[in-house]
Amino acid sequence: MKRFLPWLLISCSTAAWAQDMDDVITVYDTRRTTLSAPLSVDLINGSEIDTTALVHPAELLNRVAGVNIHRGSGQEHLTAIRSPVLVGGAGAGSFLYLQDGVPLRAAGFANVNGLFEGGTEFARQIEVIKGPGPATYGSNAVHGLINIVSRDVDNYRRLKVMGSDRGFASVQAIVPVSDGFQIASSLTHDSGFRENSGFDQQKIELKYQGSFGHQWDVDWLTAFNNLNQETAGFLQGDDAYLDDDLRFTNPNPEAFRDGKSYRTQARFERYVLDGQTKLALTPYARRAELRFLRHFVPGQALEKNAHNSIGLQTALYKDDDYNIGVDVEYSEGSLYEFQANPTRFSFTQGLHYDYDVKSFVGAVYAEKDVRLADDLILDLGLRAEYTSYDYTNNASVGVSGRFIRVGDRKDGFLTVTPKASLQYIASDHVRLYARAARGSRAPQVTDLYSVQQNQVAGEADVETLDSLEAGLKWRDGNWQVELAGFTMWKDNFFFRNANGFNVVNGKTRHVGAELSFSGALTDWLSVSGDGTLAKHTYDFTLDEGSPANNITSGDRVDTAPNTLAHMRLTARPSSSLMAEIEWRHMGSYFTNPGNTASYPGHDIFVLRSSFDVSSEVSIFGRVDNLFDARYADRADFAFGNERYFPGRPRTVFLGLSSEF
Repeated sequence: MKRFLPWLLISCSTAAWAQDMDDVITVYDTRRTTLSAPLSVDLINGSEIDTTALVHPAELLNRVAGVNIHRGSGQEHLTAIRSPVLVGGAGAGSFLYLQDGVPLRAAGFANVNGLFEGGTEFARQIEVIKGPGPATYGSNAVHGLINIVSRDVDNYRRLKVMGSDRGFASVQAIVPVSDGFQIASSLTHDSGFRENSGFDQQKIELKYQGSFGHQWDVDWLTAFNNLNQETAGFLQGDDAYLDDDLRFTNPNPEAFRDGKSYRTQARFERYVLDGQTKLALTPYARRAELRFLRHFVPGQALEKNAHNSIGLQTALYKDDDYNIGVDVEYSEGSLYEFQANPTRFSFTQGLHYDYDVKSFVGAVYAEKDVRLADDLILDLGLRAEYTSYDYTNNASVGVSGRFIRVGDRKDGFLTVTPKASLQYIASDHVRLYARAARGSRAPQVTDLYSVQQNQVAGEADVETLDSLEAGLKWRDGNWQVELAGFTMWKDNFFFRNANGFNVVNGKTRHVGAELSFSGALTDWLSVSGDGTLAKHTYDFTLDEGSPANNITSGDRVDTAPNTLAHMRLTARPSSSLMAEIEWRHMGSYFTNPGNTASYPGHDIFVLRSSFDVSSEVSIFGRVDNLFDARYADRADFAFGNERYFPGRPRTVFLGLSSEF
């Protein structure tokens, strides 16, 4: 019964504010150019992106309350948004990564490290929606979504170069080619602070903004990404990240990750009907390829996966009134996994999987705003989505150790996700809100067809999360405070335990509060920060035969710290000089489902500064891990061992940017 209570409640949505409290922030959504945001959303603008001088998206996104991205080796990462840090199919399928409103990958073929495929280096804005996404978005927008908004085309040329004392170097350029057309490129090399742990990455974006005929506005983007990474593996052993003789080593020098992605999309938009209603059509195509060594499991098999997609998003909308649409997508994907190493435990030598999957996703959605009074707005939304998979096994059917190759089959999944929100404008300075929303996702292809012991083909089901949220926003002058509380229930949680086996039909409970604030202390000194207090627990009991893996209802979900916090003190003594110190806090967390091992957490500091040499040229610098603390970017417990990705030692970055 509790799963359905949200739909009996009046609810409302969070919305960040523009410069004036009377204006609800409008999220750049490629379905609607000015969509009021009836949900919990944070907007990271271009100036903050430039000030951060990010090397990895986690450095910027972790500034958002409720977000906890664990950086792995190179460009790898694992994400949490109002959730534990999730891995495997759960980590890939619970968060939706987009650029200009189009998913970076097809829903069933998501990448747990998917942010490295987006153009964060060139972003005009990054949007983070916490909790289930709006009706305009479907599968994978369960715990939240991240939308990277590319820069508009202009006549300015931009060049940025940056390097570090530990072998990092990058060059970024944005160059206008002709009226309405520009090229952006990024070249990055990192030697890595651990042995054999460097990477090279190249990104190119082509963008055109203009008109087609006399009635259609066009926003076209084509993007290419290539990553070649030498991957550093986990350090194993009690507190191994504290040992100076270990933390710079790499126990898996043979590990690597090579990925390529190609995407093209174009939004066509025009007024129709009464001249106030708009029609938007967004056709797109993508290809993604990934090849890597599974260094994080005993067998260290080679995996190769790829998929091609074509799709169309449609929207018929009227600002602050309604939005309806139909989305369709067709994909063809493949996965091949082979272990060359000798058999170790149940990780057998030889072929594990070789299969192809054809996927079709069709969805309809509708949103409607109803102004109940001048100060009271009701927003309703509903999305229905059908996903079908056609699986073909290219290998023999049978069992090989823990791996089960199943015969050809077809599977289909229907998800229906209602949303309801209510927003009360209490005064010029205060807004109150509450929101009820359901998020769901069809299983990932790997959930269904990379079958293991104790699992039956097709057993994975639709994952569903019901969320209630309420809070307050206050703004007065240069000060802004936002407070939110949430509670969520998740069913059919599909995850991997500490021995690498899949668990189906899990249930979890999530309760938390988030605070963010910013304001000016003086004319030249400002402060900003965020804090999260949350409790993520299992809502079922499972006996796996070992203390590390046994789950008892009420136990904490692993890799889910109770506390997260960030604070920044920013000084601008003159219009040309900026200096900032940032504190990053990670609370303690358990590292396995049985709550028998834990990581104590850490606190690190970052110092950054910039100086405008002229109106066109700036120099900037930053010092990561200012006090050279020993910490772990990620800690977990698997196959009987404590494992760590050691945190980066103190590193100095210097750079120069020019805009002319």
